[in-house]
Amino acid sequence: MLPARIWLAALALIFADAAWAQDDMSLSPVSMAAPGAQSAADSCQLRLAPTPAIWYRGARSRGYEGNSDRFHTELGAVAIEHRGESCTYIVRIEPDTGAGQAVLRSGSNTLNFQIDPAGRDTVQSVNVVEVPGSIPRGQPQRQANFQISIPPGQHVPAGQYTGRLMVSLFDSRDGGQELVTRQTVDVVTQVAPSVVASFGSDAQAGIKSMDVGFGTLMKGQEKSLEFSVAANTPYSIDLLSENAGQLRHEFTSNGIAYDLRIDGQLVQPAAGTETTILQGSTSSQHSLDFMIRTDTALALAGKYSDRLTLIIAAD
Repeated sequence: MLPARIWLAALALIFADAAWAQDDMSLSPVSMAAPGAQSAADSCQLRLAPTPAIWYRGARSRGYEGNSDRFHTELGAVAIEHRGESCTYIVRIEPDTGAGQAVLRSGSNTLNFQIDPAGRDTVQSVNVVEVPGSIPRGQPQRQANFQISIPPGQHVPAGQYTGRLMVSLFDSRDGGQELVTRQTVDVVTQVAPSVVASFGSDAQAGIKSMDVGFGTLMKGQEKSLEFSVAANTPYSIDLLSENAGQLRHEFTSNGIAYDLRIDGQLVQPAAGTETTILQGSTSSQHSLDFMIRTDTALALAGKYSDRLTLIIAAD
């Protein structure tokens, strides 16, 4: 019997600290008045405090994981600074390109994300959130909350992805919406490197070991099996043969040689040493083909085997 198994490398991911956006926001227009007098224009002054980038860290604090089906949200907050008389306002959050699709980018690669009201369990399609509020006299600041999510199941290359929100502050006194100021806020995530493999045609199937049985050994016998890799980062496939490419007798050192080919290319593994047999960067399927090379007519009776290990790891 010829068992083989796959080891998947554990990947560690380090997140960078979020950078702080330093946009200076002007106060709403104020009219100069004589001492002791106050005009309607300067009775309430509003502005947006500088807002740091929003980092989407994912359900396991590893960034976005395309192979995970877990839904996760990150809370975003915008601070409204105030002085003067009480007033009402509306904060509008949307993609910097306007209502519609919200996209994070890494070079030419894109990752869709959602903007929703804070605490919402389901996503909306318009990607626009409006948060109304009011600030009484003497209250220096209020906060408008919203949430960011990245729908699961998006398979994109590993790396840092960045998008941008447009945050608009409106003075809503007297039922109107007068624009006070705007600022942009970055949304950032790190797409975690991922390498998943399985025997068979589905890399997500989770089949990590397989036996290849030849029955009664004869020269020229052939057997084949497939394995699949799903990856968003460059990876290498190394092979380790317990008996250096021979089927070894169960009780003696006698061996029967076999040929091993991966995707048609002959591989010659060394005993106890990993041999790099393939490098890739995208999802792919591969075949392993075995053929008995030695004449077995005079071979010692008994069970012969080798153990192969495929080590598939991100580079």
